[in-house]
Parts: sequence; structure tokens; C-alpha cells
Amino acid sequence: MPVTEMVVTVAIAAAGLFLLIALLRLFATLSEHKTIRKAVQSNPKLAESMIEKGGASRDGSGDERVAIILVAIGLAMIGAPLIAVDDPGMVRFAIGASLFPLLVGAALWLWSRAAERARQRERGE
Repeated sequence: MPVTEMVVTVAIAAAGLFLLIALLRLFATLSEHKTIRKAVQSNPKLAESMIEKGGASRDGSGDERVAIILVAIGLAMIGAPLIAVDDPGMVRFAIGASLFPLLVGAALWLWSRAAERARQRERGE
């Protein structure tokens, strides 16, 4: 398989996965809103506690991880061609391709480390 076809295939698969995740979140939100609307119509006092509990459970951490992964992918896409400039050998292509998991892994590791340090700061350690 040529490199260009491989890159396009991976890009399409990643876009499809992100689309699936977005649709699943949309359907979950629609279901939650429908439940809250029914609760408000039947028992407004119960609805207040549901809204408070639902709002407290969401921290939005998934969105930050997606942003970090996308930045790492962008950096890998910038760095790989810079490494493999006009070299017919496969070594530079392999090094350029290794930037992708390296940057994504490093970004997620740094993110989890920063989150752990923030939790320790909140506990007063």
C-alpha cells in the first residue's frame, strides 16, 4: 500500500471515530434532556435535584484530552515531513512516522501528570 493511501485511510478512520464519539455524546445529551423535561413536568422538586446531580458529574475532561491529541497529531504531521525531506531511504520515514505515537503519548502523559499534581494541590499535599 502506498504511503499516501495509508495516510488517507488513517485520516478517514480517525475522522469516523471522532464523528462516532460526537454522535454518541449527542444522543446521550438528548436522552438526558428528555428525562429532565419529563421530570420537570411531573415533579419540579425532583427535577431540581436531578439537574444539580447531572451538572456536578460533568467535568469536561474528555474535551481537553481530545484537544491535546489533536495538537500532538498536528505536531507529528509537521515534524514528519521535516525529518523525511528528499530522502529515498525508509529510515527517515520510520523516524517521521514514530513522531505520531511519541507526541500523542507524551501529551497524554503530561496531561495526566498535570491532573495528578492539581489533585494533590487540592488535597493540600
